[in-house]
Amino acid sequence: MKRERVERFLASHSYAANTLHRYRHVFGLAYGLPVEDWQACDLLAFVSRPEWGSAQRCVAFYALRAYLRWRWGDNHPALLAKIPAVKSKKQRVLTADLALRLLASFDTSTAAGSRDLALCAVALDTGLRCSELCRLALPDVDLSARTLQVLVKGGQWGIGIFSEQTAFYIDGWLSWRMPAPGVETVFVSFQHARCGCSLTREGLQGIVKRWGVRLGIKLSPHDLRRTFATLTTIFGAPSRVVQEAGRWSSITMVERYTGSLNASAIAPYLPVSRLLKAG
Repeated sequence: MKRERVERFLASHSYAANTLHRYRHVFGLAYGLPVEDWQACDLLAFVSRPEWGSAQRCVAFYALRAYLRWRWGDNHPALLAKIPAVKSKKQRVLTADLALRLLASFDTSTAAGSRDLALCAVALDTGLRCSELCRLALPDVDLSARTLQVLVKGGQWGIGIFSEQTAFYIDGWLSWRMPAPGVETVFVSFQHARCGCSLTREGLQGIVKRWGVRLGIKLSPHDLRRTFATLTTIFGAPSRVVQEAGRWSSITMVERYTGSLNASAIAPYLPVSRLLKAG
């Protein structure tokens, strides 16, 4: 496998930035290998690395299959390989109490605290992905209408709706915001030479990780997207509304993101208490 051909392959597909990053990591490990001669067992052996979990193995498997098909067509022998479907483990999501604790944990007497409160509130209200939060631009945020627009996965423009309280937090942050020349993103960094620059994926992941440390939990930006889907569902939003607001392509994706719901979520809707209140 050669780097030049891999880059041509990637350029011919409209992969999201995160997918490109993950695929390049996989292909980097395969540079120099005779993938043109692989059989199904060779592909399976490559992706069955002991340090990889099931999710990473799937990413590697489908990345390499896509490249082999693009490069040599449907008859490449390695394309006969199959990997068993593995049910994903329960993923992290904040409960309502934890989400409230997180919102209350920011010190808005500092620029960083004001930014982080606005950032957290936007993530919880809109379910924006990590890269979408990083690229969100000021001209695309309307505080009076409480709407935003951002380029989302797949290269399309998506709309987000946020609450009056989140608009207040954003407005508070903007009074602190001091961007570097030419930087239009809503959220900027405070780190040394990068002060005032747009947040990067890695920078945002580090920021959110530190939020989790304060609460004594593990936390990532994508946990906040799952929390958006889960809490809006618990609070009574229909799945179809959650789908549109979260910019998911199907109801199935909403069900996947709300997989952490448990039986206790039914408590506010139990028939006896509702009947007695109605009476």
